[in-house]
Amino acid sequence: MNKNMQIIFQSQLDHYQANQREFLIGLSGGIDSVALLHLFVQVRKMCNLTLRAIHIHHGLSPNADSWVEFCQNLCQEWNVPLTVCRVKVSGKDGIEAEARKARYQAIQQNILPNEVLATAHHLDDQAETFFLALKRGSGIKGLSGMQAVSSAHGFTLFRPLLACSKAEITQYAMGQNLSWIEDESNTNTEYDRNFLRQEILPLLNQRWQQFNQMVARASQHCAEQQSLIEELLEEELTHRIDMKRQKMSIADFQQFSVQKQQQLLRLWLEKSGIEMPSTAQLSQIIHQLISANHDKNPQVVLGKYILRRYQQAIFITQSLPAIPDFCLSIRPMQKIQLPADLGEVERTESDIFYKIDAESYRFTLPLALHNQSLIITLSAPGKVNVYGKAHREEMKKIWQQYQVPVWLRTRTPLVFFDEQLVFLLT
Repeated sequence: MNKNMQIIFQSQLDHYQANQREFLIGLSGGIDSVALLHLFVQVRKMCNLTLRAIHIHHGLSPNADSWVEFCQNLCQEWNVPLTVCRVKVSGKDGIEAEARKARYQAIQQNILPNEVLATAHHLDDQAETFFLALKRGSGIKGLSGMQAVSSAHGFTLFRPLLACSKAEITQYAMGQNLSWIEDESNTNTEYDRNFLRQEILPLLNQRWQQFNQMVARASQHCAEQQSLIEELLEEELTHRIDMKRQKMSIADFQQFSVQKQQQLLRLWLEKSGIEMPSTAQLSQIIHQLISANHDKNPQVVLGKYILRRYQQAIFITQSLPAIPDFCLSIRPMQKIQLPADLGEVERTESDIFYKIDAESYRFTLPLALHNQSLIITLSAPGKVNVYGKAHREEMKKIWQQYQVPVWLRTRTPLVFFDEQLVFLLT
C-alpha cells in the first residue's frame, strides 16, 4: 500500500505539475497533511523541488499552541521551512466557513509568486464536499466538487491525494511510522462535515462498496458538463464583457433563455472575482436590472458589491461614499489633488492632464484659455453654458453624450472657465 500511495502521488505530480518546482504545503499537523508533506520530502531531491510549509493557527482549540510546536519540530526534522500564521475566526457564516475563509486569506498573503499550494484533500473529502453542495442546493458547478488543480483563491492549488482514500492515507502513515496530532473537534458532529464523516458516509459505504468513488465519478461528470458550458459560452461572453471597466453588455440579452442569461452572468461574476450569487439573487438581477426599462438605472446589492445598470450594460461597483463639495481654481504649472482617491489634475499652459489609477489622460485647451484661470469641480447645475456654444445645454444630456453612468457623475472632474463648461475629464 505504501508503494501504491507513492506511485499515485508521483503520477499526479508528473501529470499536473511536471514543470513546477516550488511548493507550499498546507500543514495542519493531522495525518493527511503529515502524509502529504512526507511524500513531498521523499521526492524532493529526485525532482529538484523547493518546499515550504504553512500552518494556520485558528485559535479555536486549547491545543492549538501544541500543534504549532509539533509542526515546527516536524519541519525542523525534515528540513522544511515553516511559516506559522495566527488568524482570528469570527463572522456570521459559521465557524467552518469562517475558518476556511481566514485560512485562505492567510495563505494568499504568504504564498510566493512562483509557488503552488499543495493540500491533502482526499477521496473522502470529495464525497463530503459533494453532499454539502447537495445540501445547499448547488448546481453542477457546486456539485463538481474539488479538482486536482484549481485557482479559485488567487493562486494555484494542487490536490495530489484526491484519488486516495482516507484508509490508504492512514495505512501509508502507519507504514512509514509517521506521527501526527488528533484534532478533538473532528469528533464533534455539530459541524456538518463531521456529521457526514462520522455518521452518514460510513453507512453508505457499508451498504454500497466504493460509494465514495462513485460520488467522485459523479462530481467529475458535473465538472465536465460545467467545462462544456463554459466552452460553448466563451465567445458570447468575451464579446460582451469589459474586464477593465467591470462591465457587461446586455444589448439584446432578452433574446436568450433565462438559463443562458443566468450562466453568462455567473461566468462574468466569477471572472470578476465576485462570490457566486444565489438563485434568488440571480433572479433579482435579471428582473430588476436586465428587464428594467432602458431609461431606468436600477441596482442590486451583492455582498459588498453593487450591480448597477446604465443604458445597455451592467457594471460591478462598490459602495461609493458621498463626496463633499469640491471647487478649486487652477492656473498653468499647478497641480490639484482630488478628494476620495479620484486622482490628480495637473495643468501646463496648453494642456490639462488627469491622472487616476495609473492612467493618464491629456486634454488640449483652446488657445484663448492658455493663460486663463480655470475651475476644477465635481458638480454642475442642471443647465450649463458650454464653451464655444451660444446656447445653454442640459447637463443630463451632456452626461449621456459622454456615456458617464449616473453613479459616477459626482465623481467626474469638470473644467469650467467663467461659468462655461470646457471639459469633462473622462
